[in-house]
Amino acid sequence: MFTEELNIIRQAEDQADALKKDARVQARKLIEQANTEAGRIISEAEAKAKDCFAALVADGQEKAQSEYDEAIAQAGKACEQMAAEAGNKQDQIVKFISERIVMSSVNN
Repeated sequence: MFTEELNIIRQAEDQADALKKDARVQARKLIEQANTEAGRIISEAEAKAKDCFAALVADGQEKAQSEYDEAIAQAGKACEQMAAEAGNKQDQIVKFISERIVMSSVNN
């Protein structure tokens, strides 16, 4: 009877050891799966961040180019306006300078 009880105890201990071993193996597998899933999630997040960054940079470049083109167009219009105003006053300036030269040569 004592041997039977001892065998039952040994079997119970063996089963407990086997359960512990299985639990450790399962825990390792779960950790590996979790690490794999975490790596996949991180990779996806990095890819999305790169795409978002590229889209923002492209949008910024497009806006900057648009503002640059607008500034150049406005500067061109201002230059044309100044050139037109200078052209209109050119005859007056030439006449003024000519009168001064004539007056100064007459007075000398």
